[in-house]
Amino acid sequence: MNNRNRKYFFLLIFVSMLFNCKKQYNPPAIEAANNYLVVDGYINVNPNETTTITLSRTRSLNDSIPNIPELHAQVAIVSNSGNTYNLSDAAGTGNYISSLLTLSPNSQYQLKINTTDGHHYLSDFVAVKKSPPIDSLTWRQDSSLTVYLNTHDPNNSTTYYKWNYVETWHYQAPLIRYWEVNNGIIVPMDSLNQTYDCWKTTNSNTVITGTSLALSQDVISRAPITTIPQNDEKIKIRYCILVQQIPLTADAYNYWALIQKNSQQLGTLFDPQPSQLTGNIHPLTNPNEPVIGFLSAATTLQKRLFINNSELTNWSTVINHRECLEMIIPQNPSNFLIYDYPDKNYSFYYFVGSGPFGLLLTLTECVDCRVKGGVTTKPSYW
Repeated sequence: MNNRNRKYFFLLIFVSMLFNCKKQYNPPAIEAANNYLVVDGYINVNPNETTTITLSRTRSLNDSIPNIPELHAQVAIVSNSGNTYNLSDAAGTGNYISSLLTLSPNSQYQLKINTTDGHHYLSDFVAVKKSPPIDSLTWRQDSSLTVYLNTHDPNNSTTYYKWNYVETWHYQAPLIRYWEVNNGIIVPMDSLNQTYDCWKTTNSNTVITGTSLALSQDVISRAPITTIPQNDEKIKIRYCILVQQIPLTADAYNYWALIQKNSQQLGTLFDPQPSQLTGNIHPLTNPNEPVIGFLSAATTLQKRLFINNSELTNWSTVINHRECLEMIIPQNPSNFLIYDYPDKNYSFYYFVGSGPFGLLLTLTECVDCRVKGGVTTKPSYW
């Protein structure tokens, strides 16, 4: 073996050893069985309204379960004057909801939580913050569309803000069907049972905060609330957004701003790095147990905005039919109106042939808009 071949031989052995010595490493943070309590919500001091507090548990980073609701806990609002208002467990959701309440904006409130594993938690007492009105919601389209919020407090007393929103949009199935199946028999579609037009509603899942601290007046101008990519289905027909404004204390703002940075602005060395979250909800049973959440009490205000597709530029209204796979199956020889095809991914669409010949099926999502999570009942505010 000459020197050149000898070099390649030893290089090949060295590379093989490198690959054989590689061992998968799972950082402890990924393997850790984290199961900390998460408290989400605020005490709603608007007259004759409910308060909703959501309890859940954190999960390991390698866990495929998106959310672990904390069920069957005892949750109550307690005022500094000693009044207690119990919240009811909405079965199976981790949401705890009060009855209609009219709480005094001059009192302070805390949250008391007892979980089924015998652990007890108590928040600090918090004062009530009052929200100024939302002046306007506006939008701007470049290619995508962004919704903005404008507000101000003439008393210069709010300074810190948090916003949630609810989106609703009208959409349609790719195909209109004129037949439906009732007890296994194909019958003409009842207009009251149409599955072509749907309205879908979703809640915001991001943290949105703002502050006027650096300004001489308490003014928030063009705060971005959400961005919708160009040609998104949300505005193929008509779109609605309802924005809720929650005033915060300085401590609450710092907490939520940190959540916002940690969850939405990471990704490069120049982005803010993860930081320790310190809330105002404390474990009584195990003082060393972390609890995630920050309780606030506030009166809130809302504003609604509608956007029609006809107001936009270069926003497609085309509904994609290409993915609507079709197949033909033979009709039942005893009764051509019988439909008993077992695969629920397909639905009856139409008859084919001049006489009893076959049944044309298509993907259910192509004739039933509810498959995408919407409902066929038009909202009352639409």
